[in-house]
This record gives sequence, structure tokens and C-alpha cells, in this order.
Amino acid sequence: MKRLLVFLLLSLAATVSFGCTGFRLIAKDGTVVTARTLEFDFDLMSEITVVPRGTYMTALTTGWQGLSWNVKYGYVGIDALGMDLLEDGLNEAGLSAGTFYFDQYAGYQELDKAQSRKTLSQYDLVGWILGNFATVEEVKEAIKQVRVYGFTVAHSEILKMPLHYAVYDTKGDCVIIEYIDGELHLHDNPIGVIANSPPFDWHIQNLSNYVNLSSANIKSSKLGQFEIKAISGGTGLLGLPGDNTSPSRFVRAAFYSNGSVRPSNSEEAVTLGWHIINALDIPEGLVINEVLGFVVTRHIAYWSSVKDLTNRIYYYRTYKDMNIRMVDLKRIDLDSGNIRFIPMSYKQQYIDETDLIK
Repeated sequence: MKRLLVFLLLSLAATVSFGCTGFRLIAKDGTVVTARTLEFDFDLMSEITVVPRGTYMTALTTGWQGLSWNVKYGYVGIDALGMDLLEDGLNEAGLSAGTFYFDQYAGYQELDKAQSRKTLSQYDLVGWILGNFATVEEVKEAIKQVRVYGFTVAHSEILKMPLHYAVYDTKGDCVIIEYIDGELHLHDNPIGVIANSPPFDWHIQNLSNYVNLSSANIKSSKLGQFEIKAISGGTGLLGLPGDNTSPSRFVRAAFYSNGSVRPSNSEEAVTLGWHIINALDIPEGLVINEVLGFVVTRHIAYWSSVKDLTNRIYYYRTYKDMNIRMVDLKRIDLDSGNIRFIPMSYKQQYIDETDLIK
């Protein structure tokens, strides 16, 4: 019985995966908005986390002294499992950063304790970026000076979370950070999209397979002398992949977020961000993992966020509560206090307008 339990636990651990997608929108007035989903196989019990300036932070280690820093820029984000280690966030300078699952490819740097004082774990990276930098260019230079190792749970390689990262700033710049075979890879990202494995440069090359796609509706085409007529409207982007694999989500996000009509301002960009998320997140039951014929996990978009980098506003919603909530960084006292947490809503709230009927 114990052997069966161990087998099931290891099988469950081996099936765990993120299914996240991120993208960027730039409005005509220059407003920069980023958005992302977070799909996971079980509830991470995430909360909103507020980290003020001056907070002393230390890297996650196992009995040795890692990198430490004092937070220069206060930030807001979403954590996991009750720890102040962020999966996603936005700082007061308008810098956004987030983690995305990177299975089969993530290979962090070797743990060299002689360089421990400049070493942090893969879980620390988002908080370190948000707490210290204001632009993508600053991040690109600084990250070359630190080492990122893979923190493991219970010394198990199965439980070493493979991650890569997207960082955006108020100028619209974006960089993708990946560690492969112990080497740091920085990719400038002109389209602002990220998904999961394979590596970012593979996804960019894969877009060549969709060079024919256009958002313009096509009413008819010629096949020799025969005219093929469209059955209905909606032929714009005909052939866009609709499944939930990472390559397909990347392609959809790339075309959706770089459409022919740009939003005019922050309000329109945020609204568009939520509509694109609706086309990317994964409802319960569409993607499942099985062990011995039993469904053990379900891929669910537990939460999604839209971040207005220009106006420093963090919007979010959860799978069980589709109402959009917001945190305005400009109205938070980031000069004092401890790290603070806000519970996220996991019960749908409806607006009852029955009494408005006369």
C-alpha cells in the first residue's frame, strides 16, 4: 500500500504543470498594458502580496547565505502557497515580471557556494527584479551579475520547478529570461508574447508557419476556374490553432495582441486584455492528467491578471470569481510597514439588478 501511495504521489508530481500565457498591448496614447493567465493542476491558494520599500529580502536557500537586498521599489503581486515568493507582479516604477512553466528545458546554474552571496533561487527571481529595477535594460544588465540555481523540494529533481520569465516596462520593452543547460539566455521580445516550452526562439520561428494569416475577412478565392465562397463571416485568421498546447496558445496570443486595430487608451487596452484572456484561459475539464485510468489533476486557469504599467494599476480575477478587482499602487503607502497580504475571492459574486425593474 505504501509503495502504491509513493507511486501515485510521484506520478502526480510528474504531471504537475503550468499552462500560462502572457502578452502585451500598447495603446495609441502610449499606455502599456500586460496580461497573463495562470493555469495549474491544483489550487496554489494564491493571495495578493504588497511589499513596501526598504523590506529586507534574502534568497531561498538550504542553510547557506544567499543573495540579500533591500527593496528599492515597492511592488504588488500574486504569491503561491502562503509564501512571499511571487509568480507575477508590478512595481511602482511600472516594471512587470512573471514566471511561466518551462518543462524539459529549464536548466539552472550550478550551485557554487563560493559565489553564494550573489546566488538566488528560481523562485526569488521575480521579487528580486521587481524590488530592484525600473526598466528592462536595467534587468538585462543586472541579471548577468547574479547566479540562479534550482531550489528543490525534498531533494527531488521531480519537484524542482522549471521556470522562465517575462519582464516588461513602461516603454513597451520586453525581455524573456531563460536558463538552459546552466546558461543564461536573454531574448528581446518584439511581439511581447510568452507561453511555455519550447524555448522562446522556437516559438518565434514557429510563427513562420502562419505567415498566411490575416485578420481581414476573405469572401472568396479561386481554385482554377472554380470560385470558393466563404460560408459565413469570421474568415479573418482562418486556420489559427485552437488547442491548448503552448505553441498554439503562443500563436493565438501573438495574433490577438497585435491586431490590426489598436486600443486608443488605457481603458480600451485593459478591456481588450480581458477579452484576449477569455480566449486563452482553460476551463475545468478540457485538460486533465490521469494515473492508472483515474483523473488526478485538472488544468484550470486559477487566476488571471491585467497590469496597466503606465498608470500602475494591477487588475486580477480568479477562476471562481469572474469579477475584476484592482489594486492602485499610487494609493498604497509603500514607505513603511511589513509585507501585507490580501485574500483573493474564490466565490462568484453576482450583481442583482432585479429591483431595478419597475
